[in-house]
Amino acid sequence: MGVKSTSHLRALFGENKAAQSRSGPVPLRRWFWRSYFRTAIIPLLFIEITFLVIYWVSSSLVYKENIAAVSDISEKFLTDVAVREATSISNELSGISSATDLFARQSLKALQGNYDPPASEKQRYARTSYGGLYTKYDNGTTASFYSGVMPVNDEQIQKVWKLAALDPLMMDIKNSNKSVSSLYFNTFDSYNRIYPYFQAEEQYPAKMDIPSYNFYYEADGNHNPARKAVWTDSYIDPAGHGWMVSSIAPVWNGDKLEGVVGLDVTLDTMIQNLMSLKLPWDAYAILVDRQGRILAMPPAGEEDFRLKELTNHRYSEAIQSDTFKPDTFNIFKRPDTQPLAAAMRKVPNGQVELDLKTPVQASFATVTGPDWHLVVLAPTAAIRADAERLRDRLELVGLVMLAGLLLFYVGFFVFLYQRAREMSRRVAAPLDDISSLIRRIGMGDYRQEFAGSEVSELNEVGERLTQTGNQLGDANQRILEQERLLSRALMRQRQVNEEQIRFVRMMSHELRTPLSLIDSGAQIINRKAETLTPDDLRARSGKLRNAVQRISQLLHKLVDSSVMDTDQQHAEVSGVHLQPLVLETASSIIPLERLRLDIADIDVVAEDSATVAIALRTLIDNALLYSPEDAPVTVSLWASDDVASIQVIDRGPGIPEEELPLIGERYFRGAITTGKEGAGIGIYVARKLLERVDGRIEVTSSSSGTIATILIPVRCATAVEQPA
Repeated sequence: MGVKSTSHLRALFGENKAAQSRSGPVPLRRWFWRSYFRTAIIPLLFIEITFLVIYWVSSSLVYKENIAAVSDISEKFLTDVAVREATSISNELSGISSATDLFARQSLKALQGNYDPPASEKQRYARTSYGGLYTKYDNGTTASFYSGVMPVNDEQIQKVWKLAALDPLMMDIKNSNKSVSSLYFNTFDSYNRIYPYFQAEEQYPAKMDIPSYNFYYEADGNHNPARKAVWTDSYIDPAGHGWMVSSIAPVWNGDKLEGVVGLDVTLDTMIQNLMSLKLPWDAYAILVDRQGRILAMPPAGEEDFRLKELTNHRYSEAIQSDTFKPDTFNIFKRPDTQPLAAAMRKVPNGQVELDLKTPVQASFATVTGPDWHLVVLAPTAAIRADAERLRDRLELVGLVMLAGLLLFYVGFFVFLYQRAREMSRRVAAPLDDISSLIRRIGMGDYRQEFAGSEVSELNEVGERLTQTGNQLGDANQRILEQERLLSRALMRQRQVNEEQIRFVRMMSHELRTPLSLIDSGAQIINRKAETLTPDDLRARSGKLRNAVQRISQLLHKLVDSSVMDTDQQHAEVSGVHLQPLVLETASSIIPLERLRLDIADIDVVAEDSATVAIALRTLIDNALLYSPEDAPVTVSLWASDDVASIQVIDRGPGIPEEELPLIGERYFRGAITTGKEGAGIGIYVARKLLERVDGRIEVTSSSSGTIATILIPVRCATAVEQPA
């Protein structure tokens, strides 16, 4: 809209009522002047904004001070809790480690002793079918299992009798420590003595190689040169107790590692201990091992870490090897726990903020001995709940004050509302129409209409917008048409380029070998002409002729393909009975010992004998070329709904799934064609010939072979369902 001068504004301001009531559109500026300059909106805005700024600044300062104080208190408290509970866990684990060392010393004494158990104990043992040894029933003591991975002879049997002396000690250690779920002694030759008793032969795998499990090798000389009790990572217990960690210690007899003793603590037990902690702010604790894996986590942690804690395991089959917790349980590898991981690597105790499902405060402390970490986590929202409630009260007080101020200005707003309603009738409604019109044009609906306005400037804007929309619609239509033409041209050019690339690769591959043969043969004849016999010359000339014939056949196929594309040659069309044609073609190409026929007893006639013969011969040639030499090739025929189906099934390596859509394109050769003769136009020619008689080729493939199917219309067909 045009800009009016100041003098013109004054002239309009001085117009009488008669001039104001004239019909027709009036300038928009007059309505803004009458609506805004006659009201005292500026003082109101100034008062409201000043009040809101003062209120926001004071509330924000109070809130920040409260948050800082609460954060400081919560950080100190949670850190103290983490250190205290980590010390408690360290003491408990230290006791288990001491019991493990005691168990190891007593195990060595038992191996060096001459204990001979009573006959009632020996009667519990029996041989397995694979040469091992196991206990048949429970007498209230231990279970034994010799896996048989190494021979079990008299020397091994005597070892079993000596270790029976450990049964009372194992029972006492288990009964004196509620955290211990089981005790065991594993030997270097895969013998396991464990308490409490369970059906070892059913649970353990046959020929179990015990030293290959972490609860053995983590205590050997390479992993534990100090020869003391150490703690394993969490793993699935082969004995059937689910997820656990173990305190293990080696049993050395001089420089020989006789075996490893262990005390198991299930993760479920550790989780129950963590859940018993009484913590404020909905806080909870998790236990992390030295590798960063979460050992134990209560249900509140499962929700924050989006994990399902692993406590039990379904033993649908024997545990054949180590099974550890996945990387989703490793805080060193999770993106959302990297601040905690970095802090734990730097200092033994500390506190960080994490953004899990919601922001949390995480305080951690080191569990000495196994070098684990106890992490206490509390939701930030719960810690700041009191400060948030105080801020809410301040906001309520501010709203009450604001409400009083608003009541004071109610009368003023009534007057302003009356003026705004009049302006809305003549200005706001057309502006809404123009806004909607612009939005629809922006969304691509270019053909619009404008109902008009009493304000001349708005009326002119609306009309020009509709004209612009129509012009944009016309231009958009032209652009879309040009894009379609350009897209089709680019697609055609891309197809031509791809065919040229495949043609060059095919010609380079197919011509290189015969040309090399011709060149090498000519060089040999040239160098040894005087010494070659007539038979040698005939043999070498035969190779040269074969190479020339191969090039000739390739060029012949290329010429046939080019002629077919230009529609300058058409196959002679003649009706043919498919059953004898398929039988004759298959038996003439496929050796009888490899031929498998599945020909339905039907009498159907196809319109083009040459097309069917060429297509079938091409598919059979490919099946023989890519199948093993002794693999059968199946040829089948059936008909249904006036369509005949001829299938050629081979036992080759199959075609990759991503290459199936390219089968039948000119010059395309797949990955399995490496080292095979061919030009990549055989199936292309067959497909083109079949398309002329409304036929087609379908190819499916898997690792066990390829099925190529010719589908062609027939007449006088007896409908037969496809075999299962």
